Amino acid sequence: MGRGKDMVRDTRKIVQALNYIACSQLGHTVNCMKAYKLLWLADRYHLRHYGRTISGDVYYALPHGPVPMDAMNVVEGKPTNLADGTNGVAYIRKSKRYSIISLAAPKMDVFSESDKEALDLVIEAYGKKTWTELSDFSHTFPEWKEYESRLVNPYLKKGYQIDMSLFFENRKKEDALFREPKELLELTKELYLESA
Repeated sequence: MGRGKDMVRDTRKIVQALNYIACSQLGHTVNCMKAYKLLWLADRYHLRHYGRTISGDVYYALPHGPVPMDAMNVVEGKPTNLADGTNGVAYIRKSKRYSIISLAAPKMDVFSESDKEALDLVIEAYGKKTWTELSDFSHTFPEWKEYESRLVNPYLKKGYQIDMSLFFENRKKEDALFREPKELLELTKELYLESA
């Protein structure tokens, strides 16, 4: 699936979203997997409400749940396919303990009001959970369940690119942040598909 102009991935937004998440945690440090899960939840919320994600990242279903691949590559210092090739070393760095450390205050001008709203709602709702709790939680969502049987088979590959239209499906158990009316989801899905 192609990308519309609203879905261009941008290092600045990904770095600043990870930085914002790290700043919300004790010591301005967050476990990498926890940061990826919080970014996924914020992207999921924003997509379902506004027809686009915050990061524009590509998600993969991996054994520990959905993971934003370019965000992970930025943290790991690996090459990405991002529009802005800067790597954010002035703002975040990975520690030896598999955590992201904030090095400077986030640049909030990269975010729209709705981006910040989604990040704040997700941090408020899920920011106190551990990475393992968030990983287990992520295993209850359609965008991971679709790939579950393939992920447990050791003879198949370890990750699958997620079809982003699965983000519009509801999980079986209701959740406070993901109870959007059917009409809203139909509208935002249509917006997303038009720009994708």
